[in-house]
Amino acid sequence: MTFEELVIQLKKLPLEELRKEYDGYFEFVVSGEHIQKLYPVLEKYFGVPFKPPGIEPDLKVENVAKDFGGVRKQQTLYHVQTNGLSHCAMIWPWNDGSRVTVKLARGAVQIHP
Repeated sequence: MTFEELVIQLKKLPLEELRKEYDGYFEFVVSGEHIQKLYPVLEKYFGVPFKPPGIEPDLKVENVAKDFGGVRKQQTLYHVQTNGLSHCAMIWPWNDGSRVTVKLARGAVQIHP
């Protein structure tokens, strides 16, 4: 599956809001009731989360997520590197638990030492 095919698959979900979409980036909001439909699509592309929810991020995770504003304990980060490009998906739950913001990015992301 390519990054573009991943975006097409995610667009089939019942999205509440499409925030941004351009080459190498896709951001949307999905309601909490549909979040379980999201994980199988992401795991088909990324495998298991690089940083699952409920786990404090370690230095390796922080270095990957730094260019995206970091990642917190309750957030999820998927990450793979292919052909010199980083591919990430970040799931940020809203404080009220009713929705999550999902951000996908692909690019020459610098991994900070």
